Parts: sequence; C-alpha cells; structure tokens
Amino acid sequence: MNRCRVEETLPLGRGRVEKGSCGPSLDAETARRRCKDAARHNSLAAGVTEENCLYEYTRGHFLFRGEVKELIVARRQDGTPVVVFKVPEGDQLIAFQHFADAVLIGVGRGKSFHYAVATTRGVLKAPPLGDPEDIRDVSVIGGRIRVTGRARAMHIDLVPGTYRLLIRK
Repeated sequence: MNRCRVEETLPLGRGRVEKGSCGPSLDAETARRRCKDAARHNSLAAGVTEENCLYEYTRGHFLFRGEVKELIVARRQDGTPVVVFKVPEGDQLIAFQHFADAVLIGVGRGKSFHYAVATTRGVLKAPPLGDPEDIRDVSVIGGRIRVTGRARAMHIDLVPGTYRLLIRK
C-alpha cells in the first residue's frame, strides 16, 4: 500500500479491509522503455503519443497493462495483512461488498470473472464459474454469498463459518 491511496475502509470482524488506488510504479528508465514499446505496437492510451508518454505516465494519467491499479488488503486488528488482492490495469473490480464479518470481492475482464470471500481468517475463492454471461446474480443472503447461473441451474454458496470457509453447490 506504499504507492496506493486508501479510498475505502470497511470493518471486517476483528480487523478491517482497505481498498486503495495505485499510481505509477515504474522507474523512469523502465517507463521510457515501456512507452517506446507501446508506441511501436500502437497500444498507448487515448490522447497519449510517444513524445508525451513519459510525462503523462509520471503524472498518473494512465498505467501500463499489467500494473496494479487497485489493491485490496484485509488486515487483523494488529495491522497484519491477511489477504491481498491486486487488480491489474485491464481488469475491473466488479464487486466489493461488505457482509457480516466478511467481504465479497469480484475481479474480472471480458470473459473471465473471479469471486472470492475474504475474512480476517483467510480467503475463499469460488471455483471456476464458466462463462460470465452464464452468471445471472451474485447476492448476499443470510451471511452466505449465492452465485446463481443461467436458468437457476447453478447455485454456489460461499459460506464463511466460525473457523472455516465452505463451498456448497
């Protein structure tokens, strides 16, 4: 979280979860090289040219693909990090929802979405859910996270237990 700015803090049982936005993390020489490569492959951000790339990057106007743009850290009361989720440039944080003593985190892009439940005891990642177009609903019901599929044929409950996390299909 050194280069990230904390935007949101939620209570998490006997701890807290922080969501932060991160800025540029590359040194000047590496950024210059990445600018040159991106310009050659025509993959610079809109409005950025090879000439102003380094300036725009150092000002934080864009990040290169794969750089961490958001960071989610679950900590115990003493500040010890338990769970760290990195959301790279190109991916989207699609769910960040608090419930009971846990938080639902969803990260994805295009045809790939991943859901997880984080507590101060650890993290439970949902099994592969197939095509994201098949996911119809993600809801929190009575301390459980229910992922519902097309035609309600798929139900996955992510259940934070007292000392363990369970997956029920």
